[in-house]
Amino acid sequence: MDSVTVISDSEVERMISAPKFIERAIDLSQLQLSEDGRFRLKRYKLECGEYGFFVMIRQNTDRPDNFSIILVYEGRGRREVPVLRFNGNHGRHKNRIEGETIDGPHIHKLTERYQMETTHPDGYAVATSGYADLKGALDAFMKAAHIRVKSNKHNRTLEEFE
Repeated sequence: MDSVTVISDSEVERMISAPKFIERAIDLSQLQLSEDGRFRLKRYKLECGEYGFFVMIRQNTDRPDNFSIILVYEGRGRREVPVLRFNGNHGRHKNRIEGETIDGPHIHKLTERYQMETTHPDGYAVATSGYADLKGALDAFMKAAHIRVKSNKHNRTLEEFE
């Protein structure tokens, strides 16, 4: 995959479902203040056999319900592509192609259609009631993205046997 390659929906699903490992459990109290003081953020490198990934967490300091947890694919030429994003309540989100709006927490996923038809490749989102805060979103995100702490690397999930 290079800087102009569209990532297919089936490849996106393979990327999300690929087992990923992180060195240690994420401690949200260790998010660092941005230079301008507007956000708390941190980047975490993941191990994944097939793909290069990292997780980016960003939380607004004035509005803690405004956050993002992003699974980012590192492609050739250091191209960074957001594959999966769990957002908190930052106000209204609009799916540009469909023209529908979403209020509250929502989940974005990279799609072929949004890569080809918009400037926001992961712009399509669905509403969720699966979390209400950053900690709940992180727990749901780790499960959805198949990320486990490295010390648990040998503990396989049922899905890996299928």
